[in-house]
Amino acid sequence: MQKVEFIIGSPRKRGNTAILAETLNKQLDKERFTSNFTFLYDFEIKACTDCRGCKSGNLTCIVEDEMQELNKRIDAADILVFGTPIYWFTPTAKMKSVLDRLRPYYGGDKLANKKMVILLPAGVGEKDCDLTIEMFKRMARSLKLEFIGTVTSKAYDIGDAKKDKKAMAAITELANQINKIIL
Repeated sequence: MQKVEFIIGSPRKRGNTAILAETLNKQLDKERFTSNFTFLYDFEIKACTDCRGCKSGNLTCIVEDEMQELNKRIDAADILVFGTPIYWFTPTAKMKSVLDRLRPYYGGDKLANKKMVILLPAGVGEKDCDLTIEMFKRMARSLKLEFIGTVTSKAYDIGDAKKDKKAMAAITELANQINKIIL
């Protein structure tokens, strides 16, 4: 079985980001994939302070918090699905803190051959997601992750993502693409 780790950066566990993630998860081939959902707002994750402790020794972050648990989940996954609402054209602060803390993976092959997907609901929709999409794509290249795709949704009020027919069709297309992946 291959593992899909959904990393949700929304403070709302039943919000539009979760709707997109749950819709994708329901369409994954259950004979091939197991899934786990990580809601970042349930974790104490401190900001990176650029202490550079991750650049020596065993190349792990020396900040003691719950990022170590998230790293275990990332390490165990074959596919990482990052989902975050757009706040001022970027991911939530909680998601950004996690991304900053991925620095120990830089320069190594620990994430090589893993796949990555992003799910981005935004009040105005796709046009507000361009900066975040580019950030995730660059991060994927730097960490040697294979970037599979993005689904954006015009979603502001809770439940709007479910009504976004274009986003729901894109989720189905993405699920079909993932279901064909041979890891």
